[in-house]
Amino acid sequence: MKNGNGGWLMEWIRKEKKNWKKMGIIIGVYLGMKYLLPLVVPFLIAAVVVHGCWPLLRYLKERFRIRPAASMAVLLIVAAVVVGTGCVLLGRSLYGQLRNLCRFLNRPGQAEYVLYECCDSVSRFFHIDAGTVHRFVTEQMEEVRVQAGQIMLPGAFGSSWQAVKYLGGFGAALLVTLVAVLFLAADYERIREAAESWSFYRQLKCVAEGMRRSAGGYLRAQLLIMSLIMLLCTLGIWAAGVLGNPIPAGIGIGLLDALPVFGTGTAFVPWILILVVFRKDYRAALILALTYGSCVLLRELLEPRLVGNRLGVLPVLILAGVYGGVKLYGAAGILLGPLSILLIRELWRQVDEEPEHKETEKKEASVPGGDASL
Repeated sequence: MKNGNGGWLMEWIRKEKKNWKKMGIIIGVYLGMKYLLPLVVPFLIAAVVVHGCWPLLRYLKERFRIRPAASMAVLLIVAAVVVGTGCVLLGRSLYGQLRNLCRFLNRPGQAEYVLYECCDSVSRFFHIDAGTVHRFVTEQMEEVRVQAGQIMLPGAFGSSWQAVKYLGGFGAALLVTLVAVLFLAADYERIREAAESWSFYRQLKCVAEGMRRSAGGYLRAQLLIMSLIMLLCTLGIWAAGVLGNPIPAGIGIGLLDALPVFGTGTAFVPWILILVVFRKDYRAALILALTYGSCVLLRELLEPRLVGNRLGVLPVLILAGVYGGVKLYGAAGILLGPLSILLIRELWRQVDEEPEHKETEKKEASVPGGDASL
């Protein structure tokens, strides 16, 4: 009976034990990213912040006898002041631009002029009668106004309530993160000593080191791509001759390109439309359009290759990670998808190295006195 079907099945399961572990890792990473990560992300962020600031906190403790929690609180206050100042300056700039736009559109007949200019451009491009385009746009705007009164306005209250809930959740998570940073800074050494006593601390540390190297490679690749796009945007704006000093605009558009939701099109597309519709500067619009297309092409060509090389993963796997992450995790999958692939890779590496560690430990245990025999 031992050699029957049951014995053969158990033997096959034992032989494929490593593959079963890898399948379990895939399932575990998915469940962890999907359900566990949202619960622990404030504490993970706090741990990363404290670990990164710990050399400075330890120096202040040894040199000036300042408690790490107090030093961390001062660092958080300084960071809040810097971020708050940046947000205020950015908000004032955006408010000024919006106010200028409102003043422009509030001039008598200006809004109608802008609308008719757009309609005329569309009619010339598609070879349609301008009056037909005007009537169609006017009818659609009236329909939108009616629908806004019947549907959109009641729904806006529900959306506002959802926005309040999201802001409240974000505020609570931020508060928990800040408190966790202070608590971890106060007890960092004790927590680290307790963690080092765990049996799986070495494996966990190896995985964390691998993820840190991968994250560093990803950030370096993105920084290189962003720098090239900043340079390309600056050269394009300078060649178009639309600004006296193109450097700040090129840097700002390059920063927009690093954001997954915005991109360079957020600035270039309205800019091109303004040049075509209002200024009739077709040369400058063509140069900016070529610059925009070059930026998109540059990122599409360099990102999979550079990110894949830096992370040690095939570019197609990074692309598959982004696509699968969006399908599995939603919008957050843009980051969680590639992160899941990197985590699975590091855990699989630990599984592949398990026999080597066990054989090494057995050999060390079999030698009496360890290095004393040398």
